Amino acid sequence: MAHGFIITEWTEDQGLIIKLSYPENLSTDLDDMMRIFYAHITGAGSSGNVLVRLEKVRSNVSSYFTGLDSDMPVMINLMLELGEDPEMFGETVLKEINEDLLSYLRQMNTNVSESYEIAKKIKLYMKNSLILLDRLKNLSKEQRLAQIYSSEKARTILEALQESPLSRRDLQGIIEDKLKKIVPNIEFILDPFVKTGLITQDWVEGNTDITLFLLSDFTIFRKPVNKLIEDAKKNFPTPELASAYLGEVKQFFKDYNPNHEDNLKIAQILMNPDNYDYITLFRERAYPLNKIPKSPGQSMDEIGNFLESLENNQIIKLIKDNKDTIWIFLLTDIAIHTFYPEYLIEKIRKERMDGKIEKNVAIQHLEFLEKAYKK
Repeated sequence: MAHGFIITEWTEDQGLIIKLSYPENLSTDLDDMMRIFYAHITGAGSSGNVLVRLEKVRSNVSSYFTGLDSDMPVMINLMLELGEDPEMFGETVLKEINEDLLSYLRQMNTNVSESYEIAKKIKLYMKNSLILLDRLKNLSKEQRLAQIYSSEKARTILEALQESPLSRRDLQGIIEDKLKKIVPNIEFILDPFVKTGLITQDWVEGNTDITLFLLSDFTIFRKPVNKLIEDAKKNFPTPELASAYLGEVKQFFKDYNPNHEDNLKIAQILMNPDNYDYITLFRERAYPLNKIPKSPGQSMDEIGNFLESLENNQIIKLIKDNKDTIWIFLLTDIAIHTFYPEYLIEKIRKERMDGKIEKNVAIQHLEFLEKAYKK
């Protein structure tokens, strides 16, 4: 579980200072922050991410540094439980949080007279981000599959296991070699694979490390919303809106061409719990903008921000009726389809004939695939 955020800034006259933190009673000191700072500047002071273990405060820290040469040398530190890895949240979520926080901090530096109000907004944003990170621990199966697709490391794991079963040690070596990144804890990256049933892990007789076997594969794509199309064919919610909606859907899918860039975009959208809630809601029916169900304490401004993002990414479409009431329709649903990896059977046979896979590993994988097929 994430404990909170600490933002520090490097200044020429004062050195490293704590700029903001949430919660304000978060336990830390400058010695700890200096340890993180040194971990960054060891790499020539360039921008980037590090993961630092702080024994004294019993915390792992996922830290992003803008770099010594940046116009605003700040570190954004996410304080985690000892042993936790930021991979559990996926790569893109923390990247977006860091970018948003940096945007607020630049506003604070530019508008000194409004710095107090902006600081309040930053702390509210950090509070909401912690709620979001907590919700990411309870994703649905399709969200976990989207999490895999969203992560460069997880996609590398999937691609490797689509070729052959691998030991955890060999798999870790493949990731580090291909991405040129250290992987301190591969278990966190493997977690969504296990929870969605994509892989199984087992000991193979004679081997000293656990072997990973792929049992299922998946694809991600946009699709029309069948429920809304059927409703529109019955002139719901009105003949005018139904006709406009069917026209929008037809136009979109006439030009739609699934590709990696778009798939990555929609995977990241689906992973976000708030986006997922709205997509699930709009799958069932269209809503007037002023009658969208909202959570307790949720403002219309917050809802507006989510809807704007979904509209910009062509997930929803806003259509006006003849009374100038704005209706929200789900333009494209996001589908994640799992399938039996039949292609692996021929690959295992060929790998075995070429002597690239041990006999007992090949037999065990085929047995797992047979059980998965029967299920």
